Amino acid sequence: MIRIVCPHCHAPLSMTELEQANINGHLSLICPECAAVLVSESESASETHSLAEHFPEALFVHA
Repeated sequence: MIRIVCPHCHAPLSMTELEQANINGHLSLICPECAAVLVSESESASETHSLAEHFPEALFVHA
């Protein structure tokens, strides 16, 4: 299992614990502990892939 540490609050997180949100037209991964944006990508990019496509076994929570 892949685990990351939030650089803001230092909470250890797995991919299934991250929240997805759309903020100002950018798809973002949010830390559920401190609500910091960890990764953000433009929604209008022509070659984007969702996390669900890369990790089909994971269940993602949408904010």
